[in-house]
Amino acid sequence: MGALSKIAIDPVETPGIFHVDNLTQESADMVNRILYANRSNHIFTSSEKEMGAYLHNHVVYHALSLFALGASPELILAQSKRNFTYQLPPPKLMEEKYVEEMMSGPAGIEKYLGDEDHFLDFIEFFERKIASDGPEKVMQDYLLGDSAIAKSIYPRLWHGYVHAIMHVGLGLEFKQHSILAEGLAEAAVHHDWWYTKYIDVTAELAQKELEPKMSVVEILDECLKDPIIPNCIDWDYTKQYEEPSEAYPDGRWFVTREPYRDGVVGLALEPLSKLAARYRVSPDDDLEKATAEIINASIYIAASAQRAPHQPHYDFFLIHGSNACMWHSVFLQESSITRAQQARLIETTGRLLLFLWAGVGAPVPQLDYLINVYKPKVPNRGWDKLFEAACLHEDDGHMIKLIRALAHGEKACKPYDHLPEFRFKQHMFKHAANAAIDSASAQPMVYIRHFDLIRLVGLPEAWDHVPIMAQ
Repeated sequence: MGALSKIAIDPVETPGIFHVDNLTQESADMVNRILYANRSNHIFTSSEKEMGAYLHNHVVYHALSLFALGASPELILAQSKRNFTYQLPPPKLMEEKYVEEMMSGPAGIEKYLGDEDHFLDFIEFFERKIASDGPEKVMQDYLLGDSAIAKSIYPRLWHGYVHAIMHVGLGLEFKQHSILAEGLAEAAVHHDWWYTKYIDVTAELAQKELEPKMSVVEILDECLKDPIIPNCIDWDYTKQYEEPSEAYPDGRWFVTREPYRDGVVGLALEPLSKLAARYRVSPDDDLEKATAEIINASIYIAASAQRAPHQPHYDFFLIHGSNACMWHSVFLQESSITRAQQARLIETTGRLLLFLWAGVGAPVPQLDYLINVYKPKVPNRGWDKLFEAACLHEDDGHMIKLIRALAHGEKACKPYDHLPEFRFKQHMFKHAANAAIDSASAQPMVYIRHFDLIRLVGLPEAWDHVPIMAQ
């Protein structure tokens, strides 16, 4: 590690924005060891050059979520050991010449944006800048401000199924400058241009204020009426296999068609961006309420995406929206982020929730089925038992992040439970968490393969392997 090699998670000083009461120094020490060791891994667990898409290193998310929900050091270590088995080494080590070039000015940064080979160089660059200028100035100069570099990196926060915003959020939540540097570096090396195009086109339309404002969930209702948005992807997007060739005699897993690039942006950009532009947040708005609203909307979208008569399950892509929204509560606590910047962050994520939803087949919400038909396998299971089950679940951290986001959502949304745009009500959060735990497979995750989450949940084929719910 570089200029800010120290990681210091502490149960008193850095417990996180949502945590249980029984945090221990022993667990914190274990997390510190794991996060330090993770620097020998790449931020991606696949290479776009080899697979056509990025998959992400989730060690940081998993370890910190385990710590926040009270896992023992032994359990944190066991979960991390399994996750370490499929990580990739960085494509190259940090090289001083590249860092010095970045330190020389914007031109030296811009030429390496979007290049995963320079991930460690970007970490070192951001660590040095944080050490010399402070995290607040770095966030302004390279993410939130008006410079050309900031304008380029800002939309990259949401690239790759909204991963970098979670990493940056964790760095701020747990007050770890090194993790913040990792998150900024992750954003810097992403280059999923279709996210940037959607964000930019929608923002430009929003500035014109051609139509009245609407909430995220009201816009979702309108999207379902559109002839293009609900039909912009099909099941062929799951056929990610390249036939044998001279270079790959056995064939390979390769993403030739990407649902968000080729489906949402390729086919539905115009109608979706026009509708999404109606979600607007002003610096003069109640930003705490606006934050709670996207938290509520993200959970409503993910949890209601069910298909009767199957057992409830969650979509892999939709839960990333739910998980990411939690860190907007962290951003609100950062006094260096202006109200205008807070509003922009909130509305960008709100619009991305609609983007994520469209890319999984635009599922029609079945909230009544989840809340009134599904019955938890363990009656009266409370949050403590749900947290325990999430800690024990053997995946790469997606389940525990979802459970923590649901518990935080219950708390964040409570003051606004009476409002119609808050469709996910207080009695639903724990119920939805039970559904998530009940959907968890007893089979540990193998390599990058999940056995609980399904993909493209709005398409009927996604449910073919999901059991019918017992009556």
